[in-house]
Amino acid sequence: MAAEPEQVHPELAAAFNNGDLEGVLATYDPKAVFVIRPGEVTDGPAELRAALQRLLELDARLTVTPSSLVRSDDVVLALGRYALTGRRRDGTPFDLDAGFADILRHQPDGTWRIAVDNGFTNA
Repeated sequence: MAAEPEQVHPELAAAFNNGDLEGVLATYDPKAVFVIRPGEVTDGPAELRAALQRLLELDARLTVTPSSLVRSDDVVLALGRYALTGRRRDGTPFDLDAGFADILRHQPDGTWRIAVDNGFTNA
């Protein structure tokens, strides 16, 4: 578990690249939301789990490169870029490079987790 905000995205990428759904979920706040596509956001833990499971099923590789972390007390705004490469369900390859804006929240146990995950920005 990430003891510092800078550790969240490396932990997320490592769990994702290992196909570890529980590990990926462990990087998210219990009340986290995930932007599935612009205008569509997960509603609750079950929907978050399902969205992340669908991404893991792509058998893709994730690279996350934060460029800015701005902290205010128990929250951090993380901006940066991510790359996702793999194959669609029909076998065709894809290569996505996009900006993200995440909000990380400090947890009661001292760890940091993603509270808002928006992978549809121009960061």
